[in-house]
Amino acid sequence: MASVVCSTRSTQLVENDQEKPTKEALTDNAKLMGGTSGMRIGMLEGDLEHGYVSVGTGISVIHQIQPVKAVVDEMMADYKD
Repeated sequence: MASVVCSTRSTQLVENDQEKPTKEALTDNAKLMGGTSGMRIGMLEGDLEHGYVSVGTGISVIHQIQPVKAVVDEMMADYKD
């Protein structure tokens, strides 16, 4: 199960998708997201209240957040087997 960080902005994006006609929702959501500057704010600055993080289908394979050392140790254990 993926974790979701909710903010006022993300709540509004979901409401737009659910309640508005598609074209209107897309237009309104584009304004809310702030174009690529919104992605920069969310992904690089970590400010999810004013920006957003773009994820692809690969996000579904993430089951937990762990330290880099644990990830490398797990990968090395798989490699040695």
